[in-house]
Amino acid sequence: MALTATATASVGSSSHKAAFDLKGAQYDYAGRSTILLVSVGADYHEGEKFGATIDLLNRSGFGSVTVAVADTLQRHNLKASPSQAYDRSRRRGDQWIARNRPLIDLLTADVDILRWDDALIDPGYPRALSDVRAAYRSNTDYRSAIDSTIDRFVARQGGDVPEVDRVRDGCLRYLLEEVPIIQPLWAAQGYDFVVYPQQISAAMQATRDLFVEDGAAWLPLRFKKRRSAR
Repeated sequence: MALTATATASVGSSSHKAAFDLKGAQYDYAGRSTILLVSVGADYHEGEKFGATIDLLNRSGFGSVTVAVADTLQRHNLKASPSQAYDRSRRRGDQWIARNRPLIDLLTADVDILRWDDALIDPGYPRALSDVRAAYRSNTDYRSAIDSTIDRFVARQGGDVPEVDRVRDGCLRYLLEEVPIIQPLWAAQGYDFVVYPQQISAAMQATRDLFVEDGAAWLPLRFKKRRSAR
């Protein structure tokens, strides 16, 4: 009870406010379903920014929120043996959920938590994965969108990335595992939106354009500082 009270105060008095960064698009969120996609370790999924996200979801009136913890997806970008990378990423997911449970419990919609491993064993995933891999092999425009997303990641590392081939290979495995879940799979499962603090990547947009007619619309967030009370 003390944790929940503390979290409530934190959200209410947060120095940040979250909003959807839709550049003019408008949606009706009342009663709709959304994925809240979480990158474990990212600063916008911790503390006041995460609290501001919870507040925004509550104000928007969603009917259901699935908190998708993309923990073991990160094993592809960890410099460790496959088993060590998996164990480390899974443990970080456990820790994130324990640390942020008081804020998650403030969601007023119906809530469930989806771990990345659960998405990987979904019966619809193998087909979605096969379709994405086939498109990467045969569709030059799609391959270019994936590769350009990898280029941007490498560039953000400062341009002088040790073992760049290993990093690029890890990014490719990461993306080819990630995009079929977030777009065709979650759209087919009936999710209306995917909430995430960044604009949709070229890889994700190309996957959406190629495989999704409706559902799983991308809702990027922006954060701004609240004005100090006088």
